[in-house]
Amino acid sequence: MLILGAATAAQAQTPAEPPNPLAQIKALKCSFPSATSAVWKEGAPQAQTKTQDMRFDITAIDVSDATAEFTGTAGRAYVTAVLSGWSLYFVESAVGQLNVTTVFSQEASPKKLKAVHSRHGYLQMQVGRFIAEPSVSQNYGECEVVQ
Repeated sequence: MLILGAATAAQAQTPAEPPNPLAQIKALKCSFPSATSAVWKEGAPQAQTKTQDMRFDITAIDVSDATAEFTGTAGRAYVTAVLSGWSLYFVESAVGQLNVTTVFSQEASPKKLKAVHSRHGYLQMQVGRFIAEPSVSQNYGECEVVQ
């Protein structure tokens, strides 16, 4: 009995983890100035890196309900919001397309969190000699927490 009491006392002294700040976020303004995409040439993938001006907003974030709204150049979409560990994920799927935005609980600059936006798409089709290829990209940037 004495050993059990000592273990309980040691556990009581362990400091609690700080609350995850991502759980309180309700809106983000994201920008991704750098991207890498891949194309297949003769069956071998080749990466291409470029600079860009990709921006979008994520609003109405509710991690307890796993929902959010994504607004970009193509309009608005409802996405799934997943808080896991110290990352907040937004998942959008459509026919032949899966997009995932990951926001990390680490600042890139003051009040802006590191983020990655990945796109994966493929619709099998052939028109004449044109054969569609998979479309994949990963975009790197940050998301500003909007109050």
